[in-house]
Amino acid sequence: MKTLKEIMDLIELPEIIQTELLAIEPSLSLQKKQDEKHIQNLTSPCLWESSQKYLKEALTPDKNGFKMLSYMLSAASYSFEKYKEKGISQQIFTDTMKCFTRFIEEHKESYGIYGFNRDFWTGRQLSLQLFRLGELEFETVIENQKKMVSVHIPSDAILTKEHCKSSLEMAEVFFENYDSTYVNVPYVCHSWLLSPALRELLPESSNIMKFQNLFDITEIDKSSTNFLRWIFKKIDLPIENLPEDTTLQRNVKKYLMAGGQIGEGSGYMKKEFM
Repeated sequence: MKTLKEIMDLIELPEIIQTELLAIEPSLSLQKKQDEKHIQNLTSPCLWESSQKYLKEALTPDKNGFKMLSYMLSAASYSFEKYKEKGISQQIFTDTMKCFTRFIEEHKESYGIYGFNRDFWTGRQLSLQLFRLGELEFETVIENQKKMVSVHIPSDAILTKEHCKSSLEMAEVFFENYDSTYVNVPYVCHSWLLSPALRELLPESSNIMKFQNLFDITEIDKSSTNFLRWIFKKIDLPIENLPEDTTLQRNVKKYLMAGGQIGEGSGYMKKEFM
């Protein structure tokens, strides 16, 4: 089993966060022993959600979410052993678990301080349901009793056609080796990147539009505001106060000020890309 320090080093957690987690570890050690079963459950597809909810309450108060982060990184040691048992490479483990590092950095971008508030999500990575393969993430899901692979786009992904193609090829090989029941299943995506409104704001040559063109969009949710976090890195700001540091930010802000809606779209990957 890897230690907490080894896991933190592996995913390149910022030193300031490592120092803080190691500082609170002695005060958590007894409670962690008592909660060991729930920590292990965080790596189970069927159990992680209930254990996450239990721990969320048990660890209150939890300044900046660092107690939960410590628990989840301890759970990652069990995930690491499961990766080894299944023959999945350490590189894929590291790339996948770097979500913790990314989420902490994103928290700082949004709120101005380091913190961790994505524990509602990271059970997917810990329970070997979601994997980062190249630039994209791929999650095994069952919708309407049908197996599918859900494609997620990390905030640091490079969405060139070449990078996306490489990730899809990696996913094809990965599922052939890891879980053949997810070979030749539909690939789906739910994201602001699939919003049809973006066609009015971006040239067809943009990487976002090239990514969107991989999918047949079947549903649109104009009410979703998830795009605000990913485009502007801020939430709870009046439209007129949204930053204008990039062309996309300027175009979207202007569009919103004029009464437009971005929302998000859902779709299936086109067969020619499968």
